[in-house]
Amino acid sequence: MDTDVIVVGGGHNGLVAAAYLARAGRSVLVLERQHHPGGAAVSERVFPGFDARLSRYSYLVSLLPERIVRDLDLSFETRKRRISSYTPIGDTGLLVDNGSEAATRASFAQVTGSDKDYAAWGEFYAMTGQLAQRVFPTLTQPLPTRAELQRTVGDSAAWEAIFERPLGETVEARFADDTVRGVVLTDALIGTFAHAHDPSLLQNRCFLYHVIGGGTGDWNVPVGGMGALTDALATAAKAAGAEIRTGCTVTGIETDGVTAEVHFATRDREGTVSARHVLVNAAPYVLSHLLGESADKPEGAQLKINMLLRRLPKLRDPQVDPRTAFAGTFHIAESAGQLEHAYREAAAGQLPSAPPSEIYCHTLTDPSILAPELIAQGFHTLTL
Repeated sequence: MDTDVIVVGGGHNGLVAAAYLARAGRSVLVLERQHHPGGAAVSERVFPGFDARLSRYSYLVSLLPERIVRDLDLSFETRKRRISSYTPIGDTGLLVDNGSEAATRASFAQVTGSDKDYAAWGEFYAMTGQLAQRVFPTLTQPLPTRAELQRTVGDSAAWEAIFERPLGETVEARFADDTVRGVVLTDALIGTFAHAHDPSLLQNRCFLYHVIGGGTGDWNVPVGGMGALTDALATAAKAAGAEIRTGCTVTGIETDGVTAEVHFATRDREGTVSARHVLVNAAPYVLSHLLGESADKPEGAQLKINMLLRRLPKLRDPQVDPRTAFAGTFHIAESAGQLEHAYREAAAGQLPSAPPSEIYCHTLTDPSILAPELIAQGFHTLTL
């Protein structure tokens, strides 16, 4: 037996597992295809000639339990964004400012014409906040059954609204304005290929993990970029005794149910290592392929564009500073009606005429990913 545990893939989940297992006294080998660990949580200089380390794929942190940071003694921090979101509407826009109830209320009144949706917003997110406080701690506990989780939630109305009914029904029952409905639904639809009334409730699951993060629903900015997190995780795993081999592409896994052999290839050789346990930090279809089973690669319906700009874009709205609007999530074509229309176009095989989009600026909260000379010149990053 070469090692106790082999971890296939050095993404953030694989590194967390490797660090815990090594700290528990197991011998651990991590095999990573890329020439650096981190998976989708990496920072890279993607624009030649510009010293800017962008979070190339994933970009915000919410579902990382503080317990893991403490247990592994990670040198890593995040910063909270004061601005939740801004949604432009013609020459105005809907601003959700976590630091000013007055500004948020005034923006709702200007966009919707009354205080009703603002009041509904407060009630709805008070409910999801309580839900987050009860559900998030279960992420570091044994997976609960449905009945156990329902008892943990302890609120039949919240359970019905979030777990049982298509989220579109809940949103339409609580909010009247199409833009407000859309802002709520973005957390349910981003990264999915679903619609607000999808009977699969995929949108509900997506919404749930957006609102429970950290027990608050906050999506925070990683100081130094996402690579700072996986660098800290790799350091913790190696300090505990785990070995991380990069440039190793795993080509197959064979097991007799007791032990396993993992086959891999590097640039100049092929090899095999054996272990009592194998953890695969990869998509289910990748695992099927490694086991010699047939599986279709899932299709995606999203894309991400990273940008480095000499200045922030200007707004048509004279009442909102671009530094405020882009400090949170900037919504484009994401009213409830626009989201539904775009889904139906895509489901028919067409590119949406107005693709729903979100923009995020890392550097307004954490400029440390830019070299001092870029900061001095007013550069900013944008993720679309």
